[in-house]
Amino acid sequence: MARYHANSSTPEADPTSPMNQQPRSGAHILVIDDSPEIRLLATVLLEREGYVVTSAVTGEEGLAFARESITPDLILLDVMLPGMDGYEICQLLKQDETLRDVPVIFMSAQDDVQAQTEGFKAGGADYVTKPLSVPVLLARVRAHVALNAQRRSLEGMFRDALEYAPDAIILADTRWRIVQVNARTLAMFGYRREQLMGQPVEMLIPPRLREHHLQRRSVYADLGPGDLQLGVSTDCMRGDGSEFTGDLSVGLLRTNRGPLLMTVVRDVTESQRIQQEVIASRQRLRELAARGDAMREYERKNIAREVHDELGQVLTALRMDLTYADLTYGNSDSGFKDRLQGMRALVDRAIQGVRNVASHLRPSALDMGLVPALEWLSGEFQRHAGIPCTLEIETPAIDMPEHRAIGLFRIVQESLTNVSRYAQARSVRVSLRQENGQLVLRIRDDGQGFDAASRAQGRSFGLLGMQERALALEGELTVESAIGQGTTVTARVPLQTDYTPQETT
Repeated sequence: MARYHANSSTPEADPTSPMNQQPRSGAHILVIDDSPEIRLLATVLLEREGYVVTSAVTGEEGLAFARESITPDLILLDVMLPGMDGYEICQLLKQDETLRDVPVIFMSAQDDVQAQTEGFKAGGADYVTKPLSVPVLLARVRAHVALNAQRRSLEGMFRDALEYAPDAIILADTRWRIVQVNARTLAMFGYRREQLMGQPVEMLIPPRLREHHLQRRSVYADLGPGDLQLGVSTDCMRGDGSEFTGDLSVGLLRTNRGPLLMTVVRDVTESQRIQQEVIASRQRLRELAARGDAMREYERKNIAREVHDELGQVLTALRMDLTYADLTYGNSDSGFKDRLQGMRALVDRAIQGVRNVASHLRPSALDMGLVPALEWLSGEFQRHAGIPCTLEIETPAIDMPEHRAIGLFRIVQESLTNVSRYAQARSVRVSLRQENGQLVLRIRDDGQGFDAASRAQGRSFGLLGMQERALALEGELTVESAIGQGTTVTARVPLQTDYTPQETT
């Protein structure tokens, strides 16, 4: 059919040429031209390439066919037509929601730049000049059909990804009218698709929050392509009026239909419930631990009292009897006197051991308050460890419940134990002061220090125990340390709290 081509110098097509490779079968091309010769030429050439071709004489006829019949994959459109010209027809095509993405190739004898520019302004994808060149026409048709197929394939994949996403996805125009939703949105909010299309997104928000959402529109309007507003938590409303907590992410999409606002909604009701259960469980465990500490302290107190009062009194009485026996019978037998003195020395050692055990279980200074207990502890530490320990008390009179004083005392005791075992320190400083309704306790040493970050990832049960004690007192404990720079342990606890562990009786 090359003889029908307007350019007589065009040779027969080479069947081995890439221009003659068969395209995707079944692509539908609409040819709109008032010239019978051009329609015939285009029909023969395109059908030979495997395309399905429909032709129309006027723009109105072609537009009616595209709207009412099969949506074409490509339109070849003459510029000079009876009635509306090609530019006007193309503009009408681009205003149609169904046809706006169909590529349009203009055909015209006008080959000046202004004519081609008008074609692209009208929405054309390409522009070929008459007389038509068969290789050029076929190459451009093949390219645009392939691009349109690829676009539809990508759109299909996007629609599938959108439709089957695990979170609700809502697309809205710049007026915040819903233009698309996925299946998860319908299930999450309890609507049918047709009930949401074209509706304002505010219908998915409880009435009490709609004014706030309207105010936030300006924030979303400033989003650029690719920008996301993440982690916006709000209450959402289902179709039946029930509510749930949603985590929203809002982004701007640039499309050939204009900008669209994409909102991703994740129902976090279940995760919040689980989180609350975890928090409550942790709180119960801390209360249980505090209860256990209180019971241990109570047992320590009882055992210390029993050891000091009962065993101490027996040993003291025994020493008094040994002294009496020495005074009464010692002078009569020197060997017996030596034996009595040795027994009395052993009893003295036992009495001191009883005192040490009682003090270790529960220092009697604790009965006089936190400050006397810390003074006793710092003195004992310095005497046994041989490390100077300075105690700085800015507020000597501290009024706090006994269980809180014991908790702070044990934190200092554990810290000083760690210093004596690991720090290789030359001195220790313990400070206690009140600050904004809190009691701030700080233990600082000048020892070898350690890598606090790596220690936090390991199993340092001593530090963990101190942190749990601080948490049980509704406070916090931090550890600052670096290799070669010593260690600082800081505990901050409120002076008063509502929780008081019960004593075992």
